[in-house]
Amino acid sequence: MASNLEQMSFLKRPPFPGRMVKPRLKSRVIPSMTELQVKNYLIQNPKVFEQFVLESVPESKLEDLLKVKRERPRKPAIGEHPIALQSLYLRNSVIEIAEVLTNSYDDEEQQRRMEETAHVLGRAVDANDMAFYVPTHNETMLSLYQHGELVPCGPVGKNLTVAAYAVSERKTILVKDLEMDSRFPKGISPKPMRDCSVLCVPVVLPSADTVGVIEFTRDHLKPPFCEGDIQLIHAVVSWMAACIHENGLKRILDTQHELNEFLLEITKDLFKEITCVDRVANTILHFTKDLLHADRCSMYLVEEEQSKLYVAYEDTGTVDANGKDVYDKKRVHDLHAVDIIAWEAIENGKTVNIYDAYEDERFDQESDTKLGYHTKQILCMPIRNREQVYGVIKIINCLHHDRFTHADEEYFSLFSDYCALALHYSKIYSLLYQQQNIYKVAVDVLQYHIVCNEDEVMSLQETPYIEDEAIPENFFSPEFYAYYHVERLPQLFIYIATDLFGDDTFEMEKLCRFILTVRKNYRSVTYHNWEHGFHVAHALWLMIKANDDIFTKFEKMALVIGGICHDLDHRGYNNDFFRKFDLPLAALYSTSVMEQHHYKQTITILHTDGQDIFSFLNGPQYKEMLELLREHIISTDLALYFQNQKEASKRLEEGTFDMNDHASRSCCKALMMTAADLCAVSKPWITQEETVDRLYNEFYMQGDEEKKRGITPIPMMDRENSKDQPKQQVGFINFICIPLYQTLSQILDGVHHYLVGCEENMEMWKLLAEQRA
Repeated sequence: MASNLEQMSFLKRPPFPGRMVKPRLKSRVIPSMTELQVKNYLIQNPKVFEQFVLESVPESKLEDLLKVKRERPRKPAIGEHPIALQSLYLRNSVIEIAEVLTNSYDDEEQQRRMEETAHVLGRAVDANDMAFYVPTHNETMLSLYQHGELVPCGPVGKNLTVAAYAVSERKTILVKDLEMDSRFPKGISPKPMRDCSVLCVPVVLPSADTVGVIEFTRDHLKPPFCEGDIQLIHAVVSWMAACIHENGLKRILDTQHELNEFLLEITKDLFKEITCVDRVANTILHFTKDLLHADRCSMYLVEEEQSKLYVAYEDTGTVDANGKDVYDKKRVHDLHAVDIIAWEAIENGKTVNIYDAYEDERFDQESDTKLGYHTKQILCMPIRNREQVYGVIKIINCLHHDRFTHADEEYFSLFSDYCALALHYSKIYSLLYQQQNIYKVAVDVLQYHIVCNEDEVMSLQETPYIEDEAIPENFFSPEFYAYYHVERLPQLFIYIATDLFGDDTFEMEKLCRFILTVRKNYRSVTYHNWEHGFHVAHALWLMIKANDDIFTKFEKMALVIGGICHDLDHRGYNNDFFRKFDLPLAALYSTSVMEQHHYKQTITILHTDGQDIFSFLNGPQYKEMLELLREHIISTDLALYFQNQKEASKRLEEGTFDMNDHASRSCCKALMMTAADLCAVSKPWITQEETVDRLYNEFYMQGDEEKKRGITPIPMMDRENSKDQPKQQVGFINFICIPLYQTLSQILDGVHHYLVGCEENMEMWKLLAEQRA
């Protein structure tokens, strides 16, 4: 007897620290044992229990216990509960049962079948209780299935219930003693029972989707669940999962069969026009309207060059001479502002089905008023594959029903896969053509550009810091003129970088190599050269110093580096020149041709070994830095200036300009880049004249080249009109520069000096214009 009792301490591990169970069996032999440990031991060693009763329990006590047991209400077993549909398994024909199961397409019906099977399994493993849960909200929440209804039970995850953990891990969980297992503080919600053994089995399909969780419990009067129970349940649940999976495939195949004729027909049309994205888009829109019997259909496609830019194909509601629908193509810069419903479908990657547009707060009712149209239903679906979103299709007003149904969504989803495939291959064709142009540009660049000389790097690295007495007197003023200090410019740029960001932000060797390579990558043109790039970075530095608390460290870096790099590899020709003659750069970039090229050159340098000055940034920070650089360099395209100036002026007049607002802040930085790019117009007259001479030398070079190619240049670029330079400068300063500096001086300190310089130089140009008149 004693030897058997001594074994009892090895049956189970002691409770976890801090969660000690108060002993209810006051044993002098082993005071640390719990009541549950004693019960488990006696269940496994019945002879010990019999010997103890015969030797130690009086007859009167036994009679009392028997009386209590007889009077105690009996808890019904699982198999005794009446369950709807349970009669299915009582049918004599297995084939008949199998046919019913394989035709259970509906989710609710499948859940009833799973619950019924779970009750049968509960009886087979002699469980005291059973619960069936269904994961919802993309498997983030759990609901208890009761009488055909789903009752929310809480989230999925660890440190919650056993079922919640089983769903998150997608594996079977065996808990021999729930009370002693600290992983499940909420036990088997919603039941408060803890003195039990639990076996929880998720129903996971081959697609990795969890469609249900079966939870079995045994109280402390029965042995805990064992591997034999797991084997039995797995044998049935695995077949259950396979059957549900095959049902899903069968449902998809049935739907697919209905679409085959339609899809085979449109596939030929889609791929016939695959080399042109516009034609592919029009074909998609045409067949979408036919497939879903819609009144209107539009599409937004994501542009490759700028993820924030979309190409819209909007249904005009009219037809052409051939009876085909007419779609209006335009570019959309802010889809969220134009069409929030389509934007949400792209951002979330999910279908948006609106049964009543006027009851949905996202719908812009004013758009109907403007178009004289009445929108009733809307169905939006993203066109995507697993890796990329190509755009979104938006269909309006179902002609054959009072709403777009779930069946319409399924048809639309299958069709969108074909659309994604067609757009994907169309982009591949475009990419191949683009790569040819990239290759031509790359060869052109490589023929001219090489990395900086290592001897120059070593020389600059030996003395990177300029002596105080060597700093030009006007270096801290907008009047500084780089052409007088060409040899010292690399050291002066290092001075700017260390002044703003300290000595330990950039690795000095990388910074030296970077700035020398940047200098090398500026061509020997008369105006858009290395000295001009330095002027822009210098002007931005002065503006930042005058407004030090406004900008973040990242913004300051992007502004200064963007300024020094903003005209890399400039050839002396403007954007129109490349577009006129369909040169490779124009084919490569559809907008802001040279600015996009300057940015790509900047990235090329930053990705070169030994010149990655931003290597101290982590992945997300580096991505953010490159995006800021892109925005700042692209903003130097003078064609974008007018909208920025107009927007800033409007906000200032209305009192809504706020540097804490993202749009206002972006507008301010764009104007800073333009102001720095044009800073030469405000410098002292003697340098202003020299700068204009340099600028017109480039203009006339382009004009001469255009004449060679049979095109008449604009007057400003025709050297035969050189006498009109003063008049042209007056117009340029008055129309562009003065409004620019007037607007920016209302936002930032330190800009008024540029405005004054502009006005003084304009007066000088007016005098010259009068003299030449």
